[in-house]
Amino acid sequence: MMLAAMLMLGLLAACGGGGSDKTATTSSAASTATTSEATSAASPTTLASPAAESTTSTAESTTTAATPEPSASPSASKSSNEPSGAFAYGFNVYSRGDDQGAEFNTKTINAVKDAGFNWVRVQIQWNQYERAKGEWDPLPIDRIVEQFQGADVHILASVVKPPDWALDPSGNQLLANYSDFQDLMHFLSDRYKGKIAAWEIWNEENLASEMGGQVRVEDYGNLLEAGYKGVKQGDSNALVVFGGLTPTGVNDPTIAINDLEYLKQFYQLKDGYYTKFFDLLGMHVSATNNPPDKMYPDDPGTGDWSNDPSFYFRRAEQLHQVMADNHDNRRVWITEFGWTTKNEAKGYEYGADNSPEDQADYLVGAFDYAAKNWPWASGMFVWNLNYSTIVQPDDEKFPWSVLNADWSPRPAYTALQQMPKR
Repeated sequence: MMLAAMLMLGLLAACGGGGSDKTATTSSAASTATTSEATSAASPTTLASPAAESTTSTAESTTTAATPEPSASPSASKSSNEPSGAFAYGFNVYSRGDDQGAEFNTKTINAVKDAGFNWVRVQIQWNQYERAKGEWDPLPIDRIVEQFQGADVHILASVVKPPDWALDPSGNQLLANYSDFQDLMHFLSDRYKGKIAAWEIWNEENLASEMGGQVRVEDYGNLLEAGYKGVKQGDSNALVVFGGLTPTGVNDPTIAINDLEYLKQFYQLKDGYYTKFFDLLGMHVSATNNPPDKMYPDDPGTGDWSNDPSFYFRRAEQLHQVMADNHDNRRVWITEFGWTTKNEAKGYEYGADNSPEDQADYLVGAFDYAAKNWPWASGMFVWNLNYSTIVQPDDEKFPWSVLNADWSPRPAYTALQQMPKR
């Protein structure tokens, strides 16, 4: 068996999965651990029109509002803002915010609804939305939100990527002033009040590439607190979701921190102070080439990507156990999970073991497994619906899609469409 450190690279499931080069050393892992949806050509805001088209002033953006107090401890069985009723069936989608994107978005919406799903997850890049302090460029996101929300599709928005002007020049922490992020989230939640139902604060914050080159748990605690307060100022009914961590066994803060260890540290940080600032815990789980009911070490899969729990869908159980150990009974959303088929990108060799039919069986099996075994999970978002329609076949995101490049269904889409919904 190879050294675990060599096999436990960050599997960026939400970013098209992350590579896991079975011959890589820990130091060379950085190349696969830095791939991110937020920096790819597939980012929802890369098609944004120039800032001058829709820049508004700070004065327009927000109104003074008291921030609702978070619960004193995470032990409440259910957040007052937690959704009730229907399970959140979601897709991570590519959407277009340019003035020619309506037809593309209509196809996306139709595919979501035809599958019987009711949520989408999109990403908003702070560095595109607020290029200078108080200078907003909301038009591209406005278009996306109006189209999806107008079609009665619920939106989970993941907010990522700080602009250079907001970074701490000393490098001792991520942001110079975390109040800048609170201002952003206040602006966003106020502008999209009643339209964006849930806000995921950051993406895979246990990756150095998402946190300015250095993973520090306290940086995320500060982000989460600021984000929560900003969201609740603008829309007290909106949900705040803890940002999903990338599944990884790496423990080098210049590359990544093991997601399980990171979550444990978060719950202990300042005696649990930051655990007050979310309504739902977001999780990212990957399964490489392992079926959804398998788990290491008791019932492992086979092959080179089977010797660590971070390679399994059921990694979520270990993450949830951290919550249980801290008497936290809030619900969980799996905001990114999926299986790639044969993948031309380096680091995704495991995809060759998954046929299109396997992908279909595993995705449906994951929903089934969660329904039978995870009463604490109230939403799951497949990675991904439609990136195949905008990236080339050699892009790592392409074979995770459940639609073909021509929008025709892959076996996975048909299986999800036919899957009974709760």
